[in-house]
Amino acid sequence: MMLQAVGGTLVIASAFLIGWRASEDLEKEYRQLGELQRISSMLQGEIRYARAFLAEAFGSIARTVQEPYKSWMLEMHQRMNAKESGSFACIWEKTARECLADLSISDIEKRRLYDLGKYLGNADTQMQLTHLKMYEEQLEILRAEKRQSLHTKKKLYRVLGAVGGIFLAILLI
Repeated sequence: MMLQAVGGTLVIASAFLIGWRASEDLEKEYRQLGELQRISSMLQGEIRYARAFLAEAFGSIARTVQEPYKSWMLEMHQRMNAKESGSFACIWEKTARECLADLSISDIEKRRLYDLGKYLGNADTQMQLTHLKMYEEQLEILRAEKRQSLHTKKKLYRVLGAVGGIFLAILLI
């Protein structure tokens, strides 16, 4: 009987932690989208006001952001300064895939991020700024949608984890 109680408690605790982890992943995705939005805004500022070339802008931004974005910006800075062969879009996508592979954002958002490189580096300053602004606005809309449902979904995941654990423990006992 004691072993069953301990086992049931472990099942409930495990399921609750799974629900808690899922809710924290939602929060993490929301924060990561915000950081990408901030980087887009910083890149616009570097291009518009500092009149920086993209390589310089990446180096400057790298000093103000946290990992994994810092590694990404430094890698872009280094590859562009080394005049790596290939188009800017290829370098952008390759470094984003390498450095930002562990982001919790959806595959659709990753694709949008990779595609952004197609519009930078090949266009004039105004077009680059326009594309960065559009990307930033897309992120803002997505974050607003996520913000509306974030609290409810977090609570739902936690409750489902606990209730699912209790249900599973009852089935096993």
